[in-house]
Amino acid sequence: MYNYPMRIHYHRKNGEYDTCSFVKSQDQRIDLLTYKEDYFGALFSFEHPSSHVIESLNFVVHTGQTSKEYSIRFNHYPLLTEVWILEGDDRIYYSENPAIASPFYKNQNPFAFDKAINSASFDHHWGYQGELGCRVEDNQAHFSLWSPTATEVQVVVYESAANDAPVWKTFEMKRGNSYSYNHKDNTIGVWSLDVEEDLVGKTYQYQVQFPHHQTLTRDPYTIATSPDGKRSAILSHVEKQVENFEVKHGSEATWRLENPCKAVICEMHIRDLTKSPTSGVDEHLRGTFLGAAQAGTVNQYGQSTAFDYIKKLGYNYVQLQPIADRHKEYDEDGNVTYNWGYDP
Repeated sequence: MYNYPMRIHYHRKNGEYDTCSFVKSQDQRIDLLTYKEDYFGALFSFEHPSSHVIESLNFVVHTGQTSKEYSIRFNHYPLLTEVWILEGDDRIYYSENPAIASPFYKNQNPFAFDKAINSASFDHHWGYQGELGCRVEDNQAHFSLWSPTATEVQVVVYESAANDAPVWKTFEMKRGNSYSYNHKDNTIGVWSLDVEEDLVGKTYQYQVQFPHHQTLTRDPYTIATSPDGKRSAILSHVEKQVENFEVKHGSEATWRLENPCKAVICEMHIRDLTKSPTSGVDEHLRGTFLGAAQAGTVNQYGQSTAFDYIKKLGYNYVQLQPIADRHKEYDEDGNVTYNWGYDP
């Protein structure tokens, strides 16, 4: 026996569901469905039993004067199948955002979306090229977050960088309302906050409120975190400086290609490239950046190793796999887990 978990959301603009009846039919069996109401309309949650594997379910809405049948395709068993259906709209939506963007939705949000849109009009309207993240200057912290779908954002600041540090203060962010063709000034999707206090050494998260849910998250533009990686660290300007590091732009960035399609990229891991004694790299340099860059190294067969090997394969660029590995990572129950080293 297969029990297919189902969740169906049904919406009428007039909000009247008492005059409707909802049935599902499959294999000559018809069942009347009961529902409860939520923000979207009528909600049906049930399991559909079947003696064999099936691909779809027929769902019929009777309004007294008309009937409309929908054929809902199942997710891979035993995963939940969840759909959104609107009166007057012939489409069946398998995610929420396009459903609430439908003109048949009473509280339509035309800007709701759940996929990346590569269009000039979208970029033209929502694009932003200013600085994002947290910046500290003269004992003042400036926070910026691009989140055009959020309805409210707070910055939750913790007393220290410890994983369990308590909340110090919570601040409300303000959404920008300036639309400009110059995307450095186009703030309509940007939330910002200035705090005139010394926050260096503390950590923070964003509490982001959306129309039907909220989430607590670290800053997507953070460059340092608490030890567990869940909170963003607030660093001074001096702490962000890397000795002998300088950013190059334009013609000074000689490694940039005029046409990105000319880049042949090898994804690699610094430690694995030269850690083996057979790499031919000097022992004290094995598994390091300097070891990878050591020229003229060969293995026991005389074959090139390190970057020389990668260049001979025809690559002209490398993409480094995570380079911030730690010896051990623990989950919330204290169990050791594998750590790829993505934590900054």
